[in-house]
Amino acid sequence: MKGRSCAVLAVVVLAAATAGCRSKVASLRDALLEGGDAQVAGVVDAPACTTTGCLDVVARALGAKNGFDANDPDQASAGAVAVVLARDHRGDLVPDPDRWIAAATMARGYGADALRLALARGMADVAPRLARAPAGEAELANVVRAMAAAMPGACDTYADLGAKTVAELSPAKRPETSKCVQRDLERKDGPGAGWGRGTWRAAAGALALWKAYARALREGEPAADPIVRSALEAKLAVIEAATAKAQLVPPGG
Repeated sequence: MKGRSCAVLAVVVLAAATAGCRSKVASLRDALLEGGDAQVAGVVDAPACTTTGCLDVVARALGAKNGFDANDPDQASAGAVAVVLARDHRGDLVPDPDRWIAAATMARGYGADALRLALARGMADVAPRLARAPAGEAELANVVRAMAAAMPGACDTYADLGAKTVAELSPAKRPETSKCVQRDLERKDGPGAGWGRGTWRAAAGALALWKAYARALREGEPAADPIVRSALEAKLAVIEAATAKAQLVPPGG
């Protein structure tokens, strides 16, 4: 990872962080600890995110001179992801979930902890819905859409479900043909690339990504600041209990 104006996300926090960037990202971390959307919104002077490009605006508002970088993320880039999760509930706008899984697992610093807190809060809010068998595909689609809102880099197929039926999705976004659905199905907790069809296939992919993030939060807890760990532990208790009971499989499946 290259040097930046803000501390780079790594196993240690680089001492070269500027005071301005450190202050903004630290304030974001503290606002997430307090848990209120209003506090989070008050830290960042940037409009609500509706496109991927807004991440650059948010990162700069947090003090990043070079904007958002998913390939070599610094503390402000991680903070920008936290804002998009906590304030805008648009995990699908964030590129490359594996970068943020790694950050949640290993990174240290205010931005890394802001990311963990926003991720844990969003997942804990959705988690109880996973433990209830959905009444049908329409309800399942809404659960998948809610999961996508909470997970950085979630497949756009998941985000579109609930607003659209599978038949209304473009051919490239349908669960059978979506590359990101297939990628998630191939994850450690996924049933394999060829599993399922339609909304149930999408749900299986979303659940595999969900489990990867839950594991990242658990494994990354020791890297978090001590004042963050108790908040993470409380959210993880909710996330892990519901995930263990997840019922996002088709009837008889």
